[in-house]
Amino acid sequence: MRRIDVTGAGGVQLAAWDYTDQHKPRDEHAERTDADACAVDGIMALFGDDEFSEYGETRTAVLLLHGLMGRASHWAATARALAARYRPVALDQRGHGRSDHPDGPYSREAYIADAAAAIEQLGLAPAVVIGHSMGALTAWQLAARRPDLVRALVICDMRASALGEARSGSHPGRCRSRPSPTSASGSGPTIRRWSARVPPVAHSSPR
Repeated sequence: MRRIDVTGAGGVQLAAWDYTDQHKPRDEHAERTDADACAVDGIMALFGDDEFSEYGETRTAVLLLHGLMGRASHWAATARALAARYRPVALDQRGHGRSDHPDGPYSREAYIADAAAAIEQLGLAPAVVIGHSMGALTAWQLAARRPDLVRALVICDMRASALGEARSGSHPGRCRSRPSPTSASGSGPTIRRWSARVPPVAHSSPR
């Protein structure tokens, strides 16, 4: 695994983690999270086992986007499972992991622009984009706005009605207790508290 720096929207520095050479044989007895199962099973359903033979060393790229309060390391097991045939890259999104933790903005537009910047600067296009929760919403919106960058989507743990702040009406008590992570102001300190700067290897799945 190697870190590659990406410049996101507004000059925010983002940490991307390339797992291409980190493939390990799958442990059939290891437990998989719902996100792991969704990502690996979904991508194999899309492309099957023969996707890679026709590409040689030019592997189809996979961009992995974590959810709120997550970090790139949450995709470590999935990335290693895909690394034998794909080029999996997990992104610490703004305010998370080893990426910058600015005061803002933490808007939908900023997250989408960051994901687009990662794909463009790392030469991943068109990429398979896998997203979990908040990352799934970003992946969905990225595909709608920049279809040239997205080859396919795998969406994990997101409902189609997820609309950022507009969704808060269905959970008024919970949402009043914390600022919206997708708002453009006031969420920087909260994001920093939620997501400590921990490198991906620190929370990778047991070998």
